[in-house]
Amino acid sequence: MAASASLTSSATEEELTLTVKWSGKEYAVRVCGDDSVAGLKRRICELTNVLPKRQKLLYPKISNKLADDSAFLSQLPLKSSLKMTMIG
Repeated sequence: MAASASLTSSATEEELTLTVKWSGKEYAVRVCGDDSVAGLKRRICELTNVLPKRQKLLYPKISNKLADDSAFLSQLPLKSSLKMTMIG
């Protein structure tokens, strides 16, 4: 039973809820650290219907790294409740 509690807490630490601002609205996007930027863009597409190839995510500290769809979110300095802006 203790092992399962340990697994749950480590999975929770890797899960992030990011806020994406687009077209005057804010969208809460849930992702995991092992997701790629492409996975993040697919989830944003599900919420906004903006195709991933048209999305440009802006966040001053990591904007150039968000352009690389193959980068894993765990490699970026993301925090839960982070707010970023999308153009697309």
